[in-house]
Amino acid sequence: MITIEQLKQSSDLIKKFRPSYQSILDFYTRIFMAQEESREKIQLSSVIIEPDLLKIKQKNELPLIDQSEFLIDLNTAEQLFDTICNLADTFAPNLSSNARMLKDGRHHHTLNLETLFLAILNNQALPLHELSMSLDIPEHELIFFGYTSIAPSIWTCSEQLEAYLTDMPNFKKGYCPVCGNHPDMGFLDKDGNRHLKCCFCAHEWLVKRMGCVFCDNNDKDNLHYFFNEEEKEYRVNLCDNCHKYIKIVDLRQMDRAFYPKLEQIATLHLDMKASEKGYTTTGSLTHDVSL
Repeated sequence: MITIEQLKQSSDLIKKFRPSYQSILDFYTRIFMAQEESREKIQLSSVIIEPDLLKIKQKNELPLIDQSEFLIDLNTAEQLFDTICNLADTFAPNLSSNARMLKDGRHHHTLNLETLFLAILNNQALPLHELSMSLDIPEHELIFFGYTSIAPSIWTCSEQLEAYLTDMPNFKKGYCPVCGNHPDMGFLDKDGNRHLKCCFCAHEWLVKRMGCVFCDNNDKDNLHYFFNEEEKEYRVNLCDNCHKYIKIVDLRQMDRAFYPKLEQIATLHLDMKASEKGYTTTGSLTHDVSL
């Protein structure tokens, strides 16, 4: 885990080499810093997995929990929601109007944040749609504000659950061993081993070096990648079997502290290029909005 100061330094280094990312990184770096500060205040009970159930999950290589089982520190999440709305109002012109509407909804008690948070946790389309219609705010923006507010609680809960993974050393699947969601990014460590990062709970796990992480395709003729000589720390893996892609960060090529969510934002141009080539990704809950 890197410090807030290291996070800021990494953001400044990226902006130096990619000035076109100045405004978006200014905004997201502030959000990431607010999330890390919020993370230090979270108080959560531990999720308990009964021994018999744990044995079944270990034997069948099943995720430890469903994403609906994550615990949320509601008070801290609500405070962070207000902070993120203020940041969006100040630093994200295309979000500012809806950020103010959300703050008004909080003030006039027309927005129940617990309802929003639970709808995201339970992946409930109807409550999200109804909230979107009543507030006149696009669903993807509601999810953005809601998820970024509960994310520190989810990360904390995920870290607590990692203790249950000690007896599952050979879990090298393309889905998260904690919550079962897909990865939104991968990275190669200093020894060249490939790891994936969960798009939902941010858990990182080791997988085999070769093959598609989404469909287990190992046919070399259907696996490709592209990269830019000026950005040697990044590579995009493509699969012609499932037509998905994943961005990979090579830590051996980096001279700054690695903060995955920051690198995700700093590589949106790679998402655009992969999309132009006809490939899709599992998506992200943090950057599907326009600033």
